[in-house]
Amino acid sequence: MSAKTAPSFNPEQIASAASTAATAVASDPRFGFLHRLRNERFGQLRPLSEFFDRHRFSLTTSFQTISQRWSYNLQYFQSNYSIIVLALSIYAVITSPLLLFTIAFIFGGFYLISRQGGQPLTIGGSVISPSTMYAFYGGASLILLLFSGATGAIFWIIGAAAVIILGHAAMLEPGLEGDFASGPVQV
Repeated sequence: MSAKTAPSFNPEQIASAASTAATAVASDPRFGFLHRLRNERFGQLRPLSEFFDRHRFSLTTSFQTISQRWSYNLQYFQSNYSIIVLALSIYAVITSPLLLFTIAFIFGGFYLISRQGGQPLTIGGSVISPSTMYAFYGGASLILLLFSGATGAIFWIIGAAAVIILGHAAMLEPGLEGDFASGPVQV
């Protein structure tokens, strides 16, 4: 018996394969929304040094100041806050095995139904149309989501995101660019 060796890849091959895959995804019309999302939403990510600038963090008790900070920071760091919500969502799904299984089961089932090409399914002499399969599977999916704790995960994501994002936005003072964004000062 001879020992099998794992194939070796050099960094150029890996970079070339990644570039080819990215080009294929970008040119596929089904994934156009991902391209637009990346360009529009994540193209405005602020650097971490600005997002966690410890010199601009300060506490205040004035609700007027907090609301001004919320108004500015929620708009200015919108893309960064979207990443936080996305990370919390991924964490909530990964840490709940039943929810992860349910989501995989739902996507897999809808994928298999869509792969039939619109042809009805015949089981034991009865014919089931694709629209009936979608309706039945959608109802079963909702029941599975309820039992797997999806509503608890959604409310956890909303609560955790609200505390983190609103807390950050309330404590971070607007930068100098915020002073000049509104135009000249009226005297």
